[in-house]
Amino acid sequence: MAKPHTIQYSCPDCGQTFEIQQWNVINAQENREAADKLLHGSLFRQTCPHCGKQMHVVYTCLYTNHDKKFVISFQPRRDQPAATPLIPHYQLRLEQSLSGFFERARILESGLDDIVLEMLRMVVLAQVQRKFPDKHVTTLLFDSVHEDEIYFQVDPKNPREQVKIPLPYFWRMEDQLSASGLYPKLSGYVVMNAKWVQQSGILACLLPKQPPKDNES
Repeated sequence: MAKPHTIQYSCPDCGQTFEIQQWNVINAQENREAADKLLHGSLFRQTCPHCGKQMHVVYTCLYTNHDKKFVISFQPRRDQPAATPLIPHYQLRLEQSLSGFFERARILESGLDDIVLEMLRMVVLAQVQRKFPDKHVTTLLFDSVHEDEIYFQVDPKNPREQVKIPLPYFWRMEDQLSASGLYPKLSGYVVMNAKWVQQSGILACLLPKQPPKDNES
């Protein structure tokens, strides 16, 4: 069973040292409390007992869920995953930002295909930008799935400002990708984001089908 270990940490404000618990490996089945803190974005949050400074203490972490068959390697200071075995039939993801780590865990825990989710995010973001040009929205943050709707946060500083997308819209996009023959065969850890989607060519599955050309006589 994975367990945290205690380290000494110096507060960046007052310089005083205090102990924190550090989780480098979290198993969703064995470490439910730590997994819940990760999903709620509070796992890395610390408060200095000397001056009250609140901060995020960032370190490498590996999050696994064997029931849902995924592994997320959080590596804030490198572009390679932690030294972990490549598990067949698992989704293997690499994240380098804390917010990305939290979000990827929520996406995969929701049971959604994160490849299709990234496609959906790009489409919805373009729609929001066209509809509300004065808001200067540059990204949408996945929040949750609730009552057959997917929720994205428009403004991270204002959690109530959200857009919701019916799940059937997601499923149709998933069917389009599956029927297109463009669904990628992945090997190893992947940084799944808009850049990856654009470079993969899978967005072609969303283009209108061209009618067959008549044979020339």
